[in-house]
Amino acid sequence: MGILSINLPLIFIVVASCSTQQEAYPPPERYSMKQVSVKGTTISYIEQGKGNPIVLVHGIPTSSFLWRDMIEELSAHGRVIALDLPGFGFSDPPHDGDYGISNYARLLERFLEVLHIEQATLICHDLGGPISLTYALRNPNKYNRLIILDTFLHRDLPPWPLSMKMAKLRPIGEIVMWLGGESIFRAGLEGGVIDKSRISEGIVKRYYMPDGNPDKLNRSMLGTLRIDCMEDLEFIEKNLKTIQKPTLILWGEKDTYLPISLGNRIHKDIMGSQMERIPHCGHFVQEDQPELATKRIVAFLSN
Repeated sequence: MGILSINLPLIFIVVASCSTQQEAYPPPERYSMKQVSVKGTTISYIEQGKGNPIVLVHGIPTSSFLWRDMIEELSAHGRVIALDLPGFGFSDPPHDGDYGISNYARLLERFLEVLHIEQATLICHDLGGPISLTYALRNPNKYNRLIILDTFLHRDLPPWPLSMKMAKLRPIGEIVMWLGGESIFRAGLEGGVIDKSRISEGIVKRYYMPDGNPDKLNRSMLGTLRIDCMEDLEFIEKNLKTIQKPTLILWGEKDTYLPISLGNRIHKDIMGSQMERIPHCGHFVQEDQPELATKRIVAFLSN
């Protein structure tokens, strides 16, 4: 949600710097990717461990790679499934071009059916939050626990910065992303963490074009920014109070993209939920504080 929330002058600075960047190589892959076809779209995913399914749903503009420092420990507590949402990572874009929350929730539902997952713990972040909650609220018998990280589930979102408003406009968004998509992505990723040293050029490259196709992520970022999500968020907002499953809410204390006040409201709406702050941590908890976040999640899963 926050990757393009850098201000407009910065966009042109990072675009101008593109030609001076040194060549970087992504880090070696830790986990092999599997693939399935879901409603005509090829979805890539990581699968580790055995036992009760734990499904990890990322947001924009990341991928299953976001969870890389958490998967090994989590897989000691269940069968971890971390998918690349269509249009991100190694997954194909939605074949119908629909980047809406409801369509992603339907694709998630079908994906889990293809893998014969009848009930799972859902762990979600950023746009993965409304996607997972839409799925959960439509299928209350198909999940047993929720773990929610830095997301948005209500209609009263923080004001969009000028850069995001402009990205929604055609062809301005296409021009800006074509000129400097990778640099914009890097600046947005760095803006979502406190420890900038964790964001190397290789990490940026792995997120931005793992399959060598930068246009795919550019189009997916613009596609998700341009959706009208108010109807989906209204559905979630009206039904949050019906959730009775164990729920953990983790939030980066210094998230400037989605402030902790959003997490407090989710905590208020989900009866009996547990709310925990992650100190010295920005929006991308999995990059900034993966060890601490994993520890908190494992404690919740073990309770």
